[in-house]
Amino acid sequence: MLMLTHTCLLQQMMSASGMHDMDPDIYIYNIAPDLLTIHPDISPRQTHFIPRFIEAPPDHQRTAYVMFHLLVDDLAHYGSISMTCQEGFDPNSSGYTYLKGRNLVGHIMNLHRMIDKEISFSDAAYQSHLLVEMIYDLVIRQRIDRSGSIDLLEEAVHFTFDRREKEFCSDISWLYGIDPEHSREVLKIAVSYITRERMQRFMNIEGRIRLFTDKFGLRNNNELFTETISALFQDALLSIGDENFLQEACGTIRNCGWLPTR
Repeated sequence: MLMLTHTCLLQQMMSASGMHDMDPDIYIYNIAPDLLTIHPDISPRQTHFIPRFIEAPPDHQRTAYVMFHLLVDDLAHYGSISMTCQEGFDPNSSGYTYLKGRNLVGHIMNLHRMIDKEISFSDAAYQSHLLVEMIYDLVIRQRIDRSGSIDLLEEAVHFTFDRREKEFCSDISWLYGIDPEHSREVLKIAVSYITRERMQRFMNIEGRIRLFTDKFGLRNNNELFTETISALFQDALLSIGDENFLQEACGTIRNCGWLPTR
């Protein structure tokens, strides 16, 4: 899932746990597995494929919120939580985003044909799951707005950069073995990257289509392609159309023993 869904999920979990007075830096830890990959020397494999439920020492307790992100991703990508981690790509995965994206695969392959591009079934399945992730932020848009997730995330990155930079870089270094200077560079970039204005610009179908076509090199001037991808995103929004993943993910993660830390 993308960072606003991750943020909204953690807000829901913290509220259910009765923890309402936490410093906002926990929300940057929560998106760290994706945020860190802004740095050219840090890969998604490095930030996502680590054992779950690592027992952190008292001075690194904030890393629990990194783990929360990874557990949510497990459910979205694989359909269950692994006590270690799962590696490898399975286009037939039973994860939420793959199940929801399954009927989009053929349409994505057709989009590529329209602009004379080739794509394998496996790559189309990968793109379909990402399309679902992009759409899910819009599915829960009202909840994101009610929870103030966008404002919170902007506040969180400034708070972390201004007041918790040393602690954050130390925690990330302990968990991943990442050079603290790399984490510091990521936070510096994130301050200008995670802004209310930028996030709001992408909270609509058009913004999500731009994200999708830019990520996969599909920008073009084909009018039929434009109409088709717009219809595809609209249909995906309607077909997903519920907040079930939020409820199920929180319940599953709570039952597996994850607890928030102070």
